[in-house]
Amino acid sequence: MPRSVQAARRASYIGAMKDILAPDLKILFVGFNPSPRSGETGHHYAGPGNQFWRLLHESGLTPRRLRPDECTLLPEFGLGSTNLVSRPTRTAAELSKAELRAGAPRMRDLVGRYRPQVVAYTGKGVYLAAIGRAHAPWGLQPDTIAPPACDFVVPSPSGLVRMTLEEKLHWFRQLTELVKKE
Repeated sequence: MPRSVQAARRASYIGAMKDILAPDLKILFVGFNPSPRSGETGHHYAGPGNQFWRLLHESGLTPRRLRPDECTLLPEFGLGSTNLVSRPTRTAAELSKAELRAGAPRMRDLVGRYRPQVVAYTGKGVYLAAIGRAHAPWGLQPDTIAPPACDFVVPSPSGLVRMTLEEKLHWFRQLTELVKKE
């Protein structure tokens, strides 16, 4: 497919990414923004190298490995998904600081309205952009974007991240343990 057709196709989907939300979720996952593939399909974490669906299943958050086109099933498992920025890009580095800052008030509003137990950021950069901090560890955070929800940072499921699946899975399992306690 010619690049001009691909670009026009991607542009037609901008804004088509729908948040997956329901009241009183166990976990609301927050990403930087959709990948071009997610933007094209309207399905969260749809990139071919993205490990999100595998991590959810192998950590025990879903009973089976869902496909990206089944993303609307997430609330059945007490899970939801949204992004700080709705504009699809190949990498988060293409997002401006202003775009990221603009997503934080919206995030606070969503968390306040839908009241998830945990807001799980898929990457440290997502959390840092949302909360306005310079540093953060993996796992449970001392600050939260909207109490009483707690904030938790898991590694990005992107295939671009240089971390093994087992390292990522460790933090997704920690998240699973946290919500089992709640």
